[in-house]
Amino acid sequence: MNSLNKKGLLLPTVFLLSACYGKTDQTLSPPENARRVTIAVRVPEGITLLPLQMLYRSERCKTKSYNSSNEAYEIRGYNGFMQAFSPIANSDIRQQRIAIDGGGKCQWQLNSIKVSFKIADGNPLVKGKEVFATNYIFDFDDYGFSDGYGTGKAKESRGDLHIKTDFFPRIFINHMFEKTSLRFFGGDTDYEKWSRRYKLQDTEKILIEPIIHMNKIIILESPNPPPGMITLTYPDGSVEKTQPMEPDYEKLLSMK
Repeated sequence: MNSLNKKGLLLPTVFLLSACYGKTDQTLSPPENARRVTIAVRVPEGITLLPLQMLYRSERCKTKSYNSSNEAYEIRGYNGFMQAFSPIANSDIRQQRIAIDGGGKCQWQLNSIKVSFKIADGNPLVKGKEVFATNYIFDFDDYGFSDGYGTGKAKESRGDLHIKTDFFPRIFINHMFEKTSLRFFGGDTDYEKWSRRYKLQDTEKILIEPIIHMNKIIILESPNPPPGMITLTYPDGSVEKTQPMEPDYEKLLSMK
C-alpha cells in the first residue's frame, strides 16, 4: 500500500495513489477561473516521453498516516495519477495543460508534477542494459515527490520556465553485481547548478528542451576484480581512474 512519511513526503515507490484511499472523493472539477499550467516537452528522435505524473493535496479531505510507534496522525489528503502528453501537429513538442486549482469536493490543489523520459527501447544502446529514466520535478507547494528520483534539491524559480539541458548517455558496467545500466547524464544533481527540481511561484508555462548527444557516450566500469578505482572513459577516448563519482560535466560540454 502506498504511504507517506511523517513529513508528508511521497515515497519514491509511489506511482498511482488513487487506489489507497477509495473513500475520498478524488474527482477534479476545476472552476472556470482556475489557475492552470502548461507543461511542454520537445522530444528528440530516439527518446520516449513517459506519462506526466501529478500529485494533488487537500486541506479539506484529510487522511491518516502512522509514525514509527504506529501512532496515527492526520495529514492532508493526496490524489495522484498519470496522464499522457498530447502531441502538437507537425511538431516534436508534446504538452499538457493542467489545473493548479483542481477543485472538486475536496478542493484539490496541485502539489507537484514529474516529467520523465528515457532512451527509446529501439536504440541499440539499450540492449542488455537496465535503463533508468531522467526526471524533472516541479513543486507548486511543499515537497510532494521524494528526493529518490535523482533530480537534486529544489531551487526557487519565479515565472515561466524554459529549460535547456545537454544530456549524454552514461553506461555503468558493474562487475560486482554483473549488471550494466544506462541513463542520461546532465550534470551532477547534487549541485544546485545542475538540479532538475524547482520550487515554483507564478508559473504558467514550462518548456523542457533536452539536447541529446546520443553519440557522445560516457562509460564507467567498476574494478574487476574489486577493490580498486572506477575506470571512466569520456567520448573523446580519454580515460581517468576515479572513485565512484559522476563525470566532469564541464569537460563533457566541451566535447559536444
